[in-house]
Amino acid sequence: MLAVKWDVLSYLKKPLHQRLFGANKTWRGFVIMPLATWPGVYIAQQLEILLDVSAPVFNLQSTVMMSLMLGLAYCLAELPNSFIKRRFGVKEGQTSHKYKIFFIIFDQADSVIGCLGAYALMISLDALTIGGTLMAGTLIHLFFNYSLYLVNVRKNPL
Repeated sequence: MLAVKWDVLSYLKKPLHQRLFGANKTWRGFVIMPLATWPGVYIAQQLEILLDVSAPVFNLQSTVMMSLMLGLAYCLAELPNSFIKRRFGVKEGQTSHKYKIFFIIFDQADSVIGCLGAYALMISLDALTIGGTLMAGTLIHLFFNYSLYLVNVRKNPL
């Protein structure tokens, strides 16, 4: 969101496909998200070493590869939601009035689902881990989006 607010890499602010996904799904996101994911992957990798995790996730993969996969998965997973919202006539950056609760939750869960898919390509995930990560990730996403709204980085709260 800071990249959007500060207009970072503005020359990549071109819609992937305006009619299908709207104006907010741009090439910039597909460049910035893998880069923005790297610090979190690096920190998680260092925590696994520090905490001596018995089943490491991040140490099995290179930091660059994990960042690339998670960042791209995040972006790709948002496209179906945008596509569906455009079919319902919902404007970019807005929530459907007809199915408001569904779209508020799905707007946050879609990227979590994408990242879980990227993890599933690299490691074995059990149902409890998938369900717990989906719930926690969606709630964390809601929390951060609302926090970004409170500090005037986002235009809408959810």
